[in-house]
Amino acid sequence: MSSSARAGEHAGSKTVVGQSNPLLADGAAALEAGRVAEGIRLTLEGLKAAVTVQENAAGHSNACAGYILLKQWAEALAQCNAALELDKSNWRTYNNRASIYVEKGLYDLAMHDLEAGLALAPGAATLHESVRILKRNKQLLGRQARKVVPS
Repeated sequence: MSSSARAGEHAGSKTVVGQSNPLLADGAAALEAGRVAEGIRLTLEGLKAAVTVQENAAGHSNACAGYILLKQWAEALAQCNAALELDKSNWRTYNNRASIYVEKGLYDLAMHDLEAGLALAPGAATLHESVRILKRNKQLLGRQARKVVPS
């Protein structure tokens, strides 16, 4: 498995359940069960009925995780950005967005998001694993660049 696939796997590993909104709750359950397309569909439907800022933020964060699993980076980024506009206190959303940035090779932006996530949840193993993957990807990229440049 590639390191970017592992980053995506970690990004989608947990969702935020919107218990007061059955569609968001069902969408989160479907995502966690690996029924990604169904999870996204239910989550997007649940967002239409979301009442609170927390429900909206959780729904967008979950949709982001689902789109990451489908490798639909533009949709994922839009959902993560929407979630963070509503709620900057969810470290999982920062981790999810960081995995998108890693996939796009935007390592500085990814590290910024991982640092923001770690400020919120310094003990989160998922964030520490994402930092390790990011550093390894940067190191591998540096090695490849050195091989291409003639001496």
